Amino acid sequence: MRRNDLILILAIFIIGWTLGVRADQSYRLGPNDVVRVTVYGHPDLSTTARVTENGGVTFPIIGEVSLGGLTGREAEVKLQTLLTEQKIVKSPQVTLIVDKYESQRVSVLGEVARPGMYAITRGSTLMDLISEAGGLKEEAGEVAILTRKDEAPNQARVIDLVSLLEGRTSTPEPKVENGDRIYVPRMEQFYIYGQVNKPGAYRLERGMTIMQALSVASGLTDKGTERGIKIRRKINDGVEREFAATLTQRIQASDVIYVNESLF
Repeated sequence: MRRNDLILILAIFIIGWTLGVRADQSYRLGPNDVVRVTVYGHPDLSTTARVTENGGVTFPIIGEVSLGGLTGREAEVKLQTLLTEQKIVKSPQVTLIVDKYESQRVSVLGEVARPGMYAITRGSTLMDLISEAGGLKEEAGEVAILTRKDEAPNQARVIDLVSLLEGRTSTPEPKVENGDRIYVPRMEQFYIYGQVNKPGAYRLERGMTIMQALSVASGLTDKGTERGIKIRRKINDGVEREFAATLTQRIQASDVIYVNESLF
């Protein structure tokens, strides 16, 4: 699927760019985050460690240090203070980088290859998370629905994936936050029956017309006619309505198209 390839390429680029970036100073460390700490001029004190459930990080010589709930800068200052107070390093310069932001997670659901909960990194975007979930399935629609954990369902944002990937939108790609829910609905379909070579259900493409629907269904049979084509459609109150359609008529999701047999 073309858009899957674009998603994977974009995600790999962004993930590669964001890894190894110094911790966002507004971000507070939490359980399962993986941090990389370096002390300038003292490679023996450098370490990579996972934050424990109680917020602790094991640091060389000092032992376990409680860093949970601190920002990256606050954690650096605390480690510098401990190194100075314990006379391990004089005037230490400590740098802390968050390699994995495992304490912040997002759910990715719907028509993706591997629905589930995924950890986010600094600057993770909607496309990153869809890529983490294995990309879109063949049945996926063209939009994603992003809901924040503290927002009501009617405040959810609908993101046009096609326009986003093709660069046809001025709206920046949304970054995800802890507790977000990303849902990719199933593709919209239409149905075509009667005198066409391949009747059945088909994917509804944007702006699709009756003429294009006939083409997707491999055209008319020898007995088919373009005259008197009917559409059966559900209107606002849920009641089905049938009406005659022209070849340039645009179709909608769940439309049922019926192609008549020619009388001659």
